Amino acid sequence: FAAIGTSSVVVSSGLLAYQMYHSNQQQEEIKQLQERLNDQHIRIQHRKLLAEIAREESNAANAQYIPVPQELLDKLNRFDEMKLNPLETKEDFKAIIPRNLKKNWRLLHQANTGEYELHLKAVKELSKLKLSPGEYTQLAQSCNYRTAVGLASCANVDLRFFVPPPPLPPTLEGRTIVSLFKEVLTKLPRNSDQLHDCINYYTTTAIDDYLSRGDAEELLDSDISHEFFRESHHIHAIPRPQVDEETLIENCLQALLSHSTVEEQCQEILSALPLFSMVIKAHPHNPRIKSLIGKILANISLHKDHHLNLFRNGWVGILASWKQDPNLLVSLPATKALCNLDQEFGQHKYYPGIYLMLPTDRHVQHKNTLSNWGVDVVFIHGLLGGVFFTWRQQDKDNVRDFSTDQISGDDYTFCWPRDWLQDDASHVRVLGVDFDSYLSQWGGACPTQTFKSSLEERSEDILWRLRQAGIGDRPVVFVGHSMGGLIIKKMLVSAQNSGNEELERLAENTKGVIFYSTPHEGSQIANLNSLVKYFFFPTVEVQELEFGNPTLHELNAYFKQFVERFKTKVISFGEMIPTRHLGLDLTFVPPESSDPGVGEFYPVSYNHMDICKPESKKSILFRKFYNLVWDALDEASPFE
Repeated sequence: FAAIGTSSVVVSSGLLAYQMYHSNQQQEEIKQLQERLNDQHIRIQHRKLLAEIAREESNAANAQYIPVPQELLDKLNRFDEMKLNPLETKEDFKAIIPRNLKKNWRLLHQANTGEYELHLKAVKELSKLKLSPGEYTQLAQSCNYRTAVGLASCANVDLRFFVPPPPLPPTLEGRTIVSLFKEVLTKLPRNSDQLHDCINYYTTTAIDDYLSRGDAEELLDSDISHEFFRESHHIHAIPRPQVDEETLIENCLQALLSHSTVEEQCQEILSALPLFSMVIKAHPHNPRIKSLIGKILANISLHKDHHLNLFRNGWVGILASWKQDPNLLVSLPATKALCNLDQEFGQHKYYPGIYLMLPTDRHVQHKNTLSNWGVDVVFIHGLLGGVFFTWRQQDKDNVRDFSTDQISGDDYTFCWPRDWLQDDASHVRVLGVDFDSYLSQWGGACPTQTFKSSLEERSEDILWRLRQAGIGDRPVVFVGHSMGGLIIKKMLVSAQNSGNEELERLAENTKGVIFYSTPHEGSQIANLNSLVKYFFFPTVEVQELEFGNPTLHELNAYFKQFVERFKTKVISFGEMIPTRHLGLDLTFVPPESSDPGVGEFYPVSYNHMDICKPESKKSILFRKFYNLVWDALDEASPFE
């Protein structure tokens, strides 16, 4: 047993020695592996360092140095003599910097060729630069179409960014404006199915009664005009005042405006661009002429195929200057035309009768939808109203009613929705609807066809146009005066029940409606004798506005259901003072009709015409509207 015990001890000792040796061997291998890894890491870092040194040496070898002219070196060498002019030296250094290193040229390159968001940022920064006259000229000649349109849409952009129109074609030398208008109007197609009969009638009248003589002097001798008598539907001759060239031009432009609503005729009207240049050069201070030309260009700009033609003929710069015109008649059509030219980045279309009042800066859609948040406000006027004069400040003395100089000042505004909101609401877009277009205005004086438009037809047409302008994509507040309020209700009820996803979204996004003396149950004017009521309202509207009309009562019931479903805020104002007109005191909408029976109702001491014209920002007519818009903004804001 002793031998066995000794052997066991020897074996155990041997195993222990072997395990210790094996452990030491593993540790040695691990140590060697770590050393190899460290060496490899050092070699990698070394190679990276060598590569970095090589790149630096390469960059140093390829560095570009700006040669400094000798005269500038001489100035610098005389620095100790304190004879340097800092401003002069700054300009000297700017002159020697290569074009591609200058900020303005870098921004122009980004605006011309950059991706979507880079273009938007570059144009915005470029529009704010203060440059020398020579730099403006160089940039103007280097701007491509989308950069020029973007700059033109920016608020208060320097007009030297734009190339002026080219010289008139030699073929126009010696031609008169009258003869050119006759040539353009004669060439316009008359057999299109899209042309309203009244368009053809007035085009023919313009040619036969005004332009056939071909001489503006002879026009002054003409004293007979055809006038359409609304009641009997007969034409009779009456004496008329002498017609000067400006009146003739306005009539011809009105005819061209009607044709510009037909897409296939816009190409023909483009041939009149040099004529338009002649007209504004001959009559540079006539806002009505500029307004009509701006509307024509806005209609043509709806079609992208014509954009480059307008740009190459210098009209982007002209529209930019008109956009900055303080006269509302000039600035609103020009703004609208530029928006239609900027469809790539604005992504909206403004059809006839739709005007952008705010913002005055470029309105674009960002790829990041969070940046597009805000509230839209839509104003719709009533019968005999218009976007250019319904929404002005109250003028108690009525000294501005018929003025074409619609220029707001510190003490008066011709467009309170624009002027009283633009300083406080950066995320508000304001649109004005002008539903009484030239066709409906001509309807009572067109012997070929009486123009009729029911409440349903008007609302359906306006709803479609508002959708093309993007209304409904975000929260919206509607504001209506008189019949404009009925149109709003009809649009909302129709949108709710349309089964169309976009229209249903518009209904859901309607956060508020404001009614200024809207005849929810009809008007007493419609129940007067035919002579009085037809004077105030066209035939179809009179039938629909009769007091107690069951159609209006049914519409109001549906609207109440709409308000209940979508929790829409409603504020209504009712007139308490009769309107004095032609010796008569008329209450257009009594309180029992101006109260829709839902929301807040305020009887106020205003007549029917003034109830949508607050005298100041302190007026309840404005304060209630303002608070409703801000409530919608607070609700829409993505930031807490």
